[in-house]
Amino acid sequence: MALIEKPKHWSDSYWNHISRNIGPITFVEQDKIKNSKVAILGTGGLGGPLAEHMVRAGCENMIICDNERFDESNLNRQICTRNDLGEFKINVLERHLKSINPNVKIKKYLEINPHNVNGIIKDVECVALTLDDPITSILIARACKRNDVPLLETWGIPYTWAWWFIKDNISYEDCYDLPTTMVSDENLVNMNASELNYKNKLLEKVFQFPGMKETYNREFESTNFMLNGQITLRSFSPFIRMSAAYLCVEMIFAGILEIKQKVLAPKIIGYDYLRNQLINFKIKTD
Repeated sequence: MALIEKPKHWSDSYWNHISRNIGPITFVEQDKIKNSKVAILGTGGLGGPLAEHMVRAGCENMIICDNERFDESNLNRQICTRNDLGEFKINVLERHLKSINPNVKIKKYLEINPHNVNGIIKDVECVALTLDDPITSILIARACKRNDVPLLETWGIPYTWAWWFIKDNISYEDCYDLPTTMVSDENLVNMNASELNYKNKLLEKVFQFPGMKETYNREFESTNFMLNGQITLRSFSPFIRMSAAYLCVEMIFAGILEIKQKVLAPKIIGYDYLRNQLINFKIKTD
């Protein structure tokens, strides 16, 4: 007789898939992971590996969204191969996830707008915001706040950390000092993203992490180039994948199971794994 027996309502395939979860995860918790609907909005360096971690953890109900296609610059960190170049990220990711668990239910979106955003997040347990698009990110954050859906976010930098936006806490726009709080959703989508100065505001937040500038300046003056908009934020696969794994821990333990306390923005609690030190501070906001 097996020491741990399969619940009768699980298929043999599902049991064989997740049986090694049982111990750190209880049967009741695994059922909740299995059945909870989660949304991963953005399926690049963070969102793609996060979706994979969630499916490997036994999640069978997922919403994904992205409107980009893979190109060679994605090969250093995203879930793609050269055979996938030119394809939509959500289509490649769906095939990959279903090759892990054919029973996972995946709903895909190429676009999020004021007319569909509430429907996209309807009945979801939590949302991971893993997009690069500031306008769409604001729409998602507003919808989550309206509908009382916890919103999870991190950045792909060499620190294990993540923060949450919830209904009664600071808004996404206030956290990032964005000049859009009085702009309607309909007018927001007609704005030019450059009007928000979002990239500089994000980098101002990113470089508040201790030692961040030194870490990204090891070969050339990349910190200044990033701040001046001459190059994009550097992305190194181990940093991205560790951040995605940490997002999965947060989504499961703080979001779905609610047995881990949510760290609420603009608070940062985490670990600098290049310097072996804890970090605990608040990001400065205007």
